[in-house]
Amino acid sequence: MTLIGKYDLPYTRKASLHDHEYESGMHLLRLTLREGHRITAIDIGPEQALAIGQEMLDWAKKQG
Repeated sequence: MTLIGKYDLPYTRKASLHDHEYESGMHLLRLTLREGHRITAIDIGPEQALAIGQEMLDWAKKQG
């Protein structure tokens, strides 16, 4: 896995993004969320990453 970015979130939470390459050559974006001792990791495909990313950008622009 290759680290893309690490982020400090509100309420002392943390997030990180990794490019996860599988042995087959498939790449998925791994989003890891950390809240205290709880860790949640999800893999996201390119199509979902585009959709989620665009919706996040749209929301951020509306916030000023």
